[in-house]
Amino acid sequence: MNPLLSNNEVARLEALHQYQILNTSPEQTFDDLAFLAAQICATPIALINLIDANRQWFKAKVGLDVEEMPRDIGFCPLSIDQHDVLIIPDTLADKRFATNPVVTSAPYVRFYAGVPLITPEGQAIGTICVVDRVPRVMQPEQVESLKAISRLIIKKLELRRNLTQVARIKTEYQQAQEALRQSEFTLRSFFDSAPMMMGIVELLDNDDILHISDNAATAKFFGLAPGAMRNRLASEIGLSPDYVRDWIDYFRQAERLQVPISFEHLHNGLTQQRWLRATVSAIGESSVNRPRFAYIVEDITERKQAEEELRWKEALLRSMTGVSPLAFYVVDHRTSDILYVNERFCEIWGIQHLKEQIDSGKLKHQDVINKCCQFTEVSPFISCQPTPSETCICEDEILLNDGRTIRRFSRRIQDENDQYFARLYIFEDITVRKLAEQQIRERAALLDIATDAIILRDLNNQILLWNKSAENLYGWKDQEALGKNASEILDNETLSQHCEIYKSVLEAGSWQGELQKITKSGKEIIVESRWTLVRDEHSQPKSILIVDTDITQKKQLEKQFLRNQRMESIGTLASGIAHDLNNVLSPILMSVQMLKAKSADERSIQMLTIAENNAKRGANLVKQVLSFARGIEGEHTILQLKHLISEMNQIIEQTFPKSIAVQTEIQSNLLPVCGDSTQLHQVLMNLCLNARDAMSDGGTLKIAAKNVFIDENFAKMHLDAKVGSYIVFTVSDTGVGIPNEQLDRIFEPFFTTKEFGKGTGLGLSTVMGIIKGHGGFVTVSSYIGKGTKFKVYLPAVKTAATQFMEDLEMPTGYGEWILVVDDEPAVREITKASLENNNYKAMTASDGIEAVALYAQHKDKISAAIIDMMMPDMDGVTTISTLQKMNPLLRIVAVSGLATSEQVPLEQDSKLIAFLPKPYTAQELLKTLHSLISNDY
Repeated sequence: MNPLLSNNEVARLEALHQYQILNTSPEQTFDDLAFLAAQICATPIALINLIDANRQWFKAKVGLDVEEMPRDIGFCPLSIDQHDVLIIPDTLADKRFATNPVVTSAPYVRFYAGVPLITPEGQAIGTICVVDRVPRVMQPEQVESLKAISRLIIKKLELRRNLTQVARIKTEYQQAQEALRQSEFTLRSFFDSAPMMMGIVELLDNDDILHISDNAATAKFFGLAPGAMRNRLASEIGLSPDYVRDWIDYFRQAERLQVPISFEHLHNGLTQQRWLRATVSAIGESSVNRPRFAYIVEDITERKQAEEELRWKEALLRSMTGVSPLAFYVVDHRTSDILYVNERFCEIWGIQHLKEQIDSGKLKHQDVINKCCQFTEVSPFISCQPTPSETCICEDEILLNDGRTIRRFSRRIQDENDQYFARLYIFEDITVRKLAEQQIRERAALLDIATDAIILRDLNNQILLWNKSAENLYGWKDQEALGKNASEILDNETLSQHCEIYKSVLEAGSWQGELQKITKSGKEIIVESRWTLVRDEHSQPKSILIVDTDITQKKQLEKQFLRNQRMESIGTLASGIAHDLNNVLSPILMSVQMLKAKSADERSIQMLTIAENNAKRGANLVKQVLSFARGIEGEHTILQLKHLISEMNQIIEQTFPKSIAVQTEIQSNLLPVCGDSTQLHQVLMNLCLNARDAMSDGGTLKIAAKNVFIDENFAKMHLDAKVGSYIVFTVSDTGVGIPNEQLDRIFEPFFTTKEFGKGTGLGLSTVMGIIKGHGGFVTVSSYIGKGTKFKVYLPAVKTAATQFMEDLEMPTGYGEWILVVDDEPAVREITKASLENNNYKAMTASDGIEAVALYAQHKDKISAAIIDMMMPDMDGVTTISTLQKMNPLLRIVAVSGLATSEQVPLEQDSKLIAFLPKPYTAQELLKTLHSLISNDY
């Protein structure tokens, strides 16, 4: 009961609960009364509402579906509070009721009339109420009718309660009768079926015993039928006079002391002796004159035998524990008495002098604890905290102050009734074992910290040892590998190879070589494997020790190094060829341009244009070769790759077959790079064209770009990579793929897998040269039938990207003298002609020595010099250096068909020197020359 309720409310709730009506099933009588109320008052809703502590429960209802509602809403609680009829003609007209939840929501009450249900004790336990959804007026005769119905409800509740009480009294009486019968039956059943002998006897004056009542166990003990002992004398069933007198003495003792007397005695039967335990008790106020006694006799022969067996087992146990290396200690947890302790316990704890006092019981458990705590800071008898349901064995180790390690074992001891009565402690000095284990752990730790995988197999190929590095290398945990056949999880060599290795180990004692392995995850690795035969103490082969070193990364780096060496050799060869070709193409290209300017014949111009285009095509091929060999120098600016990718995406959508779907994925905060936009555009174009050609039947071309950070591990695996931030853009296709045997050659110049006439084999070599010139590198992966993926890594910069507009102005000269120095006559003559046709004057020299001599003669009128870098006798670098000593302000154009501006060993920041790669057009030459001459220094 809620202590905050008032006394009146407590009395009201008690009156309600006495009727036991709450939560009962509907009853027709109450339903009829609710229906009658609705009919009399002509309302759609009528309720018999019982008000509990926190709710209103409806015993009967008309026109409402809910079973109950909270007590704090509605109007019935108001009716019982005022103990009188409550009538509300219109709820909305009274501000006290207008906001009540039953007014503002279902059932939308506008009219209410309620009469309290008042018990004979004067407690209002509920109401009979009628409700309407429209306002109305209650007639006096209707109110009287509701009052009459409320009285009928109370009478029905009273009748119901009285009938319930009568039924309960009847049921309780029947239950009591049944319980009495059950008790009598149980007692008789227990008496008749009890395994011990039970009965009632009467003592006679002639020193004899009369059996009044005995159970079946007693008759069976004496070899009689059940009931045959009733009203028979003890002397009549074969008991000796001395035996009977002994029993009579126990009966008299029980009568005199008025307490039960228990005793044990040996019964000599016809065939065997039996130990009996008897309890006798006097029966007071007997209806007869002679005293009567009850007895219970239990055959304890088996117990006596068990006790005897226990005694010799205990003696055996004591002798065993006396010579055992283990220390035993047993303590009664209820009394703290020491039940047992052996000599070894006293030796471990150094209390041999107290052994006699412990055995005699002079020392308690706490006394021993105090002595033992002198050797350790931890109590030796607290191994684990036992719980009431403890069935586990507690085991741990403690370290003594003298350095010894003691293994401690503890568990509960329970009696035959599973009751906890004592605790067993066992102690063992394991100092020597711990030292040996420490040595083993140290050796095992050495195996685990070794970087090589160390595996021990027996001669049946079963794994006996599997160190931590083996786990890391092959992916199999030691619990997964130990005991398994190595061929199941480890070996990938062929049967013949395995047999050959095995034979070599048995014959020579060892084997060493490289093996291909597959890890648990399916990754292929290469290991340098060393096998050593292990022999037993009799020098017989016992097992094989295998040490595997992962050389996969080493092999990959060797492969990259060899490939780079091959590419470098090809590049050196290509550089020499390119230099000679540039010297051939330069005069052709400038001569064609001059002839076109002087020719008026349309047919001739057309033919010259064809020659010019082919010369330019040849020059472009030479540039691609040079870009592969040395990398390409261009105008490097800070730029955003996403703009190039966007432009390439537009080109692809306009020119590639519709069967090829294009996807782009660019990181939003992509960092800029420093590079030549034209060259990087060419890289993208070459890769996309290759992807298109690989998807003749259609597919998906994906271009992606993102920021990456290359760490030391990645840099170690890629020779061209350096630690730092990079932009990686990926071009992948879903085409036919590239076979593995061709992947190492795809970047070689002139290597192609396309049909004759459909490719020069310079596309990927150009890509490689451009990217190397930008300080980046390229990786490729391919799967036959699934596609190819190229990843291009470029160093990222933190500067914002900018764009520079190219100056297209092409001015002519103003009669300046230009010194042309080149060892190729054709180049000298066409360069001279081009200059003279554009208002320059020119003088030529075939080598550096001649150039120095000419400049010494005409120093005052020569404005600039065009000097080839590759010449006999005196090369371009020496010539330029000599001329600069003669005139530090001389403008110089350095030209070469081999080197780039970065490879020319001149002062790069000088504004008096410009570099022009061969072959060049007359426009490029004039632009470069004008730029130098027009600068005012």
